[in-house]
Amino acid sequence: MSGRKREFCKTEALEKAMLVFWTKGFLGASLSDLTTSMGINKPSLYGAFGNKEELFISCTQHYLEQHAMPNIELLSAEGLPFTERLSNYLHAVIQIQCHPHYPKGCFISLCANETASDHMPPQAVTVINSIQSLNEEHLLAFFQAEKECGNIGAENDEQVLTRYIMTLIHGTASLARSGKSLEDIQTIIKPVINTFQMMAMSSQPHS
Repeated sequence: MSGRKREFCKTEALEKAMLVFWTKGFLGASLSDLTTSMGINKPSLYGAFGNKEELFISCTQHYLEQHAMPNIELLSAEGLPFTERLSNYLHAVIQIQCHPHYPKGCFISLCANETASDHMPPQAVTVINSIQSLNEEHLLAFFQAEKECGNIGAENDEQVLTRYIMTLIHGTASLARSGKSLEDIQTIIKPVINTFQMMAMSSQPHS
């Protein structure tokens, strides 16, 4: 029981530290910000998580497992048309970006903007880039599978479609961070899905 309780507290602390990084980025988050949010002192932080960079890596992994992967899994939901799965994925992503209990925007998008800085440690840059690549890989696999099923015409480049959706996600994250409402940002999804529905219709053989 005590082991499970300690693990739960560690997970809760990671969530709180993640929110600090999500708000301020890696560079803007101070150790005092992190320890205050987690309710621990600096020696306890070092003992449980290592230094700031190691904590950031743990928080990024936590974000992937708890917030990003459940959305990605919507792309492979069974029994739904591919445009509905894509729509559900985009809606879920935007809902997190605008969630009232989380900082506005996207944790990965915010930190990705810092990776060009020479002041961000190499391992922190690597983990952010790897998660961006993982998201791209899932989207690419999604479009490749739909192309093989005939839901997307052969003339459509799945890599271009992947970059299109990634650009859209980063764009909506920026809109959310600038204060646009969930309702406003969600209006972007309909024309996107309409475009993919036309792709699906054009790929079907005409009788």
